[in-house]
Amino acid sequence: MAGKSKSLKWYGKAVTAKMEQAQIVGVNQTMAAASAEAKQNHSWQNRTGTLEGSIDIADYARAEKDGVRGTWGARDIAYARIHELGGTIRPKTAKALAIPDPKKAGGVILVQSVTIPAQPYLRPAADKEYPKLASRIKKAFERASKRK
Repeated sequence: MAGKSKSLKWYGKAVTAKMEQAQIVGVNQTMAAASAEAKQNHSWQNRTGTLEGSIDIADYARAEKDGVRGTWGARDIAYARIHELGGTIRPKTAKALAIPDPKKAGGVILVQSVTIPAQPYLRPAADKEYPKLASRIKKAFERASKRK
């Protein structure tokens, strides 16, 4: 083979761009699946649908200098966090909390605090869907690589 040389075409920038796009697709698919899972599989009794309706993608995936980032969860619902993590509610300025009395229409019961048990819905959804992220990115990259 003396005297013969072969050249190699480098497509590094194109491959990097396809991988970044595949990561964006994979993250968006994972956030959408986790949102759907959290809406469908939660432990609380749904009365109004407000909390369920707030679960969605807040910021679609975008490239950043150190990777790809997106945000999902419950948006604009004051009680979303206490449902997820649990906790104790105490009055900030009043002497007591007024809780509706189930035995008396329009009546209330005054209490010093209310302890809400954790009823996680976001973390279990993430735990179910996040392990699928790598395969979603791989499939998106393979689809992008087939297109030329």
